[in-house]
Amino acid sequence: MADSQEGYRERVGFVPGWLAFNIKAPTMGGLDMGARISFCPTFDAKDVGKSKNSFGNQIDLREIFFTVDGNFGQVLAGKTLSLYQGGNILTDMTLWGYGAQGGIDGGGTPLGRIGYGYVYPQFNAQVRYTSPDLAGFKFAVGLYDPSVINGYTVEARETTLPRVESEFSYAGVFEGGSFKAWVSGMYQEAKFTGDSGLSGSVEAYGVAGGIQVLYKGFDVVLSGFENQGVGSLLMLDYDSLDASGEERDGRGYIAQVMYGFDNRWGKTKLGLSYGANIMDETSGDRQQRLAGTEVQIEEQNLFGVGAYHDINDHLKLILEYFYTDNQWFDGAGQQSHMVAVGTFFTW
Repeated sequence: MADSQEGYRERVGFVPGWLAFNIKAPTMGGLDMGARISFCPTFDAKDVGKSKNSFGNQIDLREIFFTVDGNFGQVLAGKTLSLYQGGNILTDMTLWGYGAQGGIDGGGTPLGRIGYGYVYPQFNAQVRYTSPDLAGFKFAVGLYDPSVINGYTVEARETTLPRVESEFSYAGVFEGGSFKAWVSGMYQEAKFTGDSGLSGSVEAYGVAGGIQVLYKGFDVVLSGFENQGVGSLLMLDYDSLDASGEERDGRGYIAQVMYGFDNRWGKTKLGLSYGANIMDETSGDRQQRLAGTEVQIEEQNLFGVGAYHDINDHLKLILEYFYTDNQWFDGAGQQSHMVAVGTFFTW
């Protein structure tokens, strides 16, 4: 977003349009088999943004997978949301709202808290096993189609092994409420090819986790992550490496409180949240900054308040306010204010 820029947009929210088809086969030999495919279109073409003549709107095939369930747990094969930082994004109150703006003239979806409390886990091809519920404990591990690990000007694109992601979770109840805690992790290696001008390999790994407590209308979430070579915005993309191919380290967190109550007009939830992503400066980043050629972003902070009102089980009204504060390693900063009003229909 340019400094001093103002604007008005009518866009899809953080969750785009979502049309999903679920298939369930008859139970056979103690096995439940099913499949899911979902299409997620946006209002405007991703590369056109707010142009009136917007053709070729983005249709995102986010999910296509099948599952086999039994007393052993579940096996999933196909494309769906990744495990690493999946719990962090799914407990974010902006999931059904808008969140950070990103480029005001851009297309596609806004950011939610991508870059402001978590790194986007993406929907990836995977083979995943999830254990049955063991007195509240669950374990999941997946082998994923590996990704190129990118920097602004370099990339490690030779991948010979799958990426590994996992999650441990525990859910329980207490008088008047319930809670869930989770820890997730990931690891992947990628090598530089001969035409990259670099040699060797890079490693991307991280750990994330959080806890959610529901008690008498209150919904409290604390979550965070720490990783290397994963980047600050889109996982394994964009700024995971510096110009010399060194992995960047980063971390982030979210603190969120919501309160829900019934009223004569339906059900209302009020929310307050604060979160940030913080990156370390590598020696290569520092050299570029001192030479005046490139300065990396150090910290991205977002404060948000929101009101989410369910008129009924299918129709939601949303009002949000967000303040962002971005800081670079040379001391430069940029702030923004945004108000979002919208509605959401589910069936």
